[in-house]
Amino acid sequence: MKILGIVILYHPDDAAAGRIASYLPVLEKLLIWDNTPGGGQAARCIPPGTPREKCIVCGTGANEGIGRPLNEAVRRAAAEGCTHLMTFDQDSRFLPGEARRYVDRVAELEAGGEAVFSTNYLLESQGTALYPADGSVREVPSCMTSGSIYPLSLFRRVGLFREDFFIWGVDMEFSYRARRAGVPSLCISDVLLQHGFGAQRRRRRLLGREVFPNEYAPARTYYNVRNGFLLHRLFPAELPLGPHLKYHLFKRFVFVLLYERQKAAKCRALLCGLLDGLRGRAGKWRRQRD
Repeated sequence: MKILGIVILYHPDDAAAGRIASYLPVLEKLLIWDNTPGGGQAARCIPPGTPREKCIVCGTGANEGIGRPLNEAVRRAAAEGCTHLMTFDQDSRFLPGEARRYVDRVAELEAGGEAVFSTNYLLESQGTALYPADGSVREVPSCMTSGSIYPLSLFRRVGLFREDFFIWGVDMEFSYRARRAGVPSLCISDVLLQHGFGAQRRRRRLLGREVFPNEYAPARTYYNVRNGFLLHRLFPAELPLGPHLKYHLFKRFVFVLLYERQKAAKCRALLCGLLDGLRGRAGKWRRQRD
């Protein structure tokens, strides 16, 4: 396997270089795409001692979302003669040795056919894994962007990522589309990727139950609601609209009013996401502030 990786930065913290160092050794090259408005954040995220040719810094000085950088990485991987693409969020890291073990497992599993491959996720804010880490290889509805490995041949068969989703749901839409083409999404359950989940700050008590509000920024709040409508229209069986709106619209509205900051901006984002979702509008939110 010859893997090109991509990590997408957006106002990265000081620990980003350490996270990148946890997977950089298994990559042929790493494309570091800086979505931070104005750019200039990539250089400080390159681990010390990294050969200059190992990292490719990209970006436009504006927030381009997720789809465009991922598609640029697909094209760059093909140009570099790579066989696979591995994708990361800036807040993910492997424990020592796990990145190599993951790549070796994927190489073994590929003998059984083409697939989108995924780690299991150790959610840092919750201290639990997304799936039981029981050593199984399980088919899952979709793979998250971070830690997923895509054979480049798959993009010729299925197509590229949806750029007009901008952020939320880009990974889900691709997995659903791949599954329709007969390509499963497989999670290797005992390979754990430490992953930050949203912007959760603290647990709360509501009606006698413990809740953990996911305090997404207004723009992310908008896309969570809107893109649920878009995905439901495309894949109604894979994404039922009722449960999606219960969590991302109604429940979130209560959490915003009770616990979160930027209440007015987030309520406006929820309303705009609902209206644009009903209209079927895609692309970057016109009211987005980067």
